[in-house]
Amino acid sequence: MSLVKLQNTTIMSTELTHARLKHLAAKIGVTEDIVSRLALGISIREGKISEDWKPKENHDEMLQEVKGGKSLRGKTLFKNELPLWMMLLSKVEGKLESIDDARSKFILHWERGIELISAADDGSDWIHLVSNLSNSA
Repeated sequence: MSLVKLQNTTIMSTELTHARLKHLAAKIGVTEDIVSRLALGISIREGKISEDWKPKENHDEMLQEVKGGKSLRGKTLFKNELPLWMMLLSKVEGKLESIDDARSKFILHWERGIELISAADDGSDWIHLVSNLSNSA
C-alpha cells in the first residue's frame, strides 16, 4: 500500500462538520488542521466506525453558515506522521484493503471526532473543553 497517494489526496467533510470545525478552531485559537488532528485522535480512541456513520445535527449549536464542506489536503492533515496515523487507524479498524479504504475511514473518523468535540463543548472556555475531552476517555 503506497502512502504517497494518501498523503497527496484531498479529503472533504460535510457542511455541518465544516461549520463545527470553524467554530472549534476559533474557540480554541488554532488552525483547522490542528483541530482536525485532535478530532482524528478522539474518534480513533472511540474505536471502530461504521461505514454508514453520518454527522447528526444538534439544533442547540450556534454555528456560522458555511458554503460547502471543508477540503483538507493529506499533507496538511497528516504532516510527516502518516505512518503513525495509519498504525492507529489499522489498530481499531483492522486490515485495510486499499488506500481508498483508509481514506474513507479517515474521513469518517475526522467527522465523528469533530462531532464528539462539539458535543463536549459546554460553552465554557477552551481549556475546559480540552479537559472534558481528556476526561471522557
